[in-house]
Amino acid sequence: MKSGSIGKDITHVVGIGLVLTVLLTIISIVISVIIRGGLPGSTSASGTPGTIDIQALIPTSVPPTATPTEIPCTAQEWWTAHSAAIGDIFSYARKITLATKVPDIQKAQLALKQWQITFDADATPPCANGVKTAVTNAAKTADDLYNFYSSPTTEQQRAQQTIQLADRMLVIYDEADKLKVDTTADTWLVEAKDYSRADCPVARWYTEQIIGKGYNAFIKTNPKLDITKLTTAQMNDLLKQFRTLQSSLNTDRGTFPACVGQATDYLMSYFKAGGDALNSSLNNDLSSVQGYLTAMPTALNGFYGAIKALDPTIVTR
Repeated sequence: MKSGSIGKDITHVVGIGLVLTVLLTIISIVISVIIRGGLPGSTSASGTPGTIDIQALIPTSVPPTATPTEIPCTAQEWWTAHSAAIGDIFSYARKITLATKVPDIQKAQLALKQWQITFDADATPPCANGVKTAVTNAAKTADDLYNFYSSPTTEQQRAQQTIQLADRMLVIYDEADKLKVDTTADTWLVEAKDYSRADCPVARWYTEQIIGKGYNAFIKTNPKLDITKLTTAQMNDLLKQFRTLQSSLNTDRGTFPACVGQATDYLMSYFKAGGDALNSSLNNDLSSVQGYLTAMPTALNGFYGAIKALDPTIVTR
């Protein structure tokens, strides 16, 4: 390669570099001028000299929306506006008994449905949604309870539905408590809470355990035994029932409130005496039968007496 050709190439490269350097310098000067005061020669809409505001060309960020925790919680106001009506609905449902006439039950059920339409449509602060849901669920259970009392059902089924309503109402109390809503003036809710969580919730225990698990129905059918009128097959069947209920009661008693310990002992004695009477009769130990038969009503009376001592309002027979 000739030296003259190499020289031309070097000169060409150097020239390109100088041109690029000049261009970059001009561009940097223009940008600097624009940032400091605007581009000379630009005009406004009126034709007067103006500047280009670079900051105005940069899009601004949208302010963040308020989070739920930043929205003022008006749960207390909402609760105060609704608690009396809610209380009327649930107080009547909790007092229903077999003595309540069917037309009265149907009237109360209709009132519940009408109230719920208004309640569901009412605006609720977001923070109170948990309480509202709890009230709605409890209302559905109360409606079901009315159905149990206006159609053929067993006392065991009605008792179980009553306990379901009690549990639903506990959720109302707990949800309100989470929001620090003042419910001290709401007697209906305090009573519902105490029904399940008092130091001695004997009324709930009697409904849930004695009625709800079938003990009461069995006792009503067999308050005493007449061995002379029973066949061997009948005695064997009854013996199995007495022993099964005695075992079930003994298994569950560990979960019972301490205050019903004496009542439970009496009931255990009743089941044991009945089972022993039947077993003795089946084994021809007739000398022991009468003693066991006498012990049955004695134990049963002791059981009912212990319940009445704890809560005189409980209907036991």
